[in-house]
Amino acid sequence: MTWSERLQLQAATIDERAEGTDFPIPFFVFQGDGDVLTPPQPAKRFFDEVSAPVKEFALIRNASHFASFRRPEQFLDLMLTKVRPVITGQPLAV
Repeated sequence: MTWSERLQLQAATIDERAEGTDFPIPFFVFQGDGDVLTPPQPAKRFFDEVSAPVKEFALIRNASHFASFRRPEQFLDLMLTKVRPVITGQPLAV
């Protein structure tokens, strides 16, 4: 976290919208429901502005900024059920 703290001021000045909101590729946002560095509400507002052929927003329960590391089972489930079918064109085999 010491390294991340040094980036906090710089990260606060980044304007994601400056890069545009129209993406020709799938767009996924999976993040912790308790993320204080990238709060879910502004992230969802940005997500709602994005135009993409496929897009998905999901909150990982009981996790913060490093949700994929704290709740790897939830992150893997999202990757398998949301991302994999888009990339392979086939649903997850059960």
